[in-house]
Amino acid sequence: MAQASSYNTVGNKEDIMSTITILEPEATPLVSMAKKGKASGTFFEWQADSLLSPDFSGVNEGEDVSSFTNQTANRARLGNYVQKFRDTFQISDIQELVDTAGVSNEMALAESKSIRQIKRGIESAFCSAQDRQADSGAGAPYKTRGLLKWLGVGGQPSDVPAEYQNVANDTTATQTETTFNNVLQELYEANGMPGGQLTLLAGPSLKREISDFSRVSSSTRNTYQVNQDAESKKITLSVNIYEGDFGLVSVASSLFINRTSGSDTVDADAGLLIDPEYIGMQSLKSESVTELEDQGGGRRGFVDVICGLVCNSPKAHGFFN
Repeated sequence: MAQASSYNTVGNKEDIMSTITILEPEATPLVSMAKKGKASGTFFEWQADSLLSPDFSGVNEGEDVSSFTNQTANRARLGNYVQKFRDTFQISDIQELVDTAGVSNEMALAESKSIRQIKRGIESAFCSAQDRQADSGAGAPYKTRGLLKWLGVGGQPSDVPAEYQNVANDTTATQTETTFNNVLQELYEANGMPGGQLTLLAGPSLKREISDFSRVSSSTRNTYQVNQDAESKKITLSVNIYEGDFGLVSVASSLFINRTSGSDTVDADAGLLIDPEYIGMQSLKSESVTELEDQGGGRRGFVDVICGLVCNSPKAHGFFN
């Protein structure tokens, strides 16, 4: 007589762990660092100004004042549109009653995922090269101009005066410490880096290239300058703070720079060099969760945010692309 075995017995219970793992990047550093404000309309504006070139020609003794300087001559108005971000969720009436492995509350999990997904969408839009757009209906919604577009990727925006356009950038395929410092120098010469410490949001390849600044190459071997913790015996080969001739740069990895909407493709070589003092976010509607009426099929709802990016002056930032 054949014996009952685990592989031929009907009715054995399935063993499914009571956890669900979501492995997706969630860090949104640009949105986190942006100064928060309140928009009162779909289009919001701010002003940029600059100092005149230094004049040290001198004044003759006894010379009266005969001419005056228009101190508002360099003032410019910049603006951006808000964009509506929305993510929906629905759980069927039966699914909400089913005992699902790893899920204690399907509706709460669906709502939580929508909140996390909408934050990724906002970060991606703010780090993108998309241009601003007014809502004209028929599939053409409001769009906020992304930081890469403010910095001139794909062409300088026509509404940004020349004296406020970005001047610090590098499109070299592989960054070296020399090319990196060239961008820092360009930024310093343009505005003196008044905000103090900069933040670099770097794609994975760019982050590795910057960490390689500690490596000294020769024809026969590579030598690394490392930091070693004697107690933990840990060797650090990454660069998270770069201090050079033109100040401190905090380096953080990002997977949301120069993304295409709906695509998982990462621009690993892209980077945004940001002065946090000159970046902001205006919200017409803060993050909100709305649950709609159950019409018989199950509970449903959506999360939405209406906000836009403020780039106080494109000249304050730089990029690698």
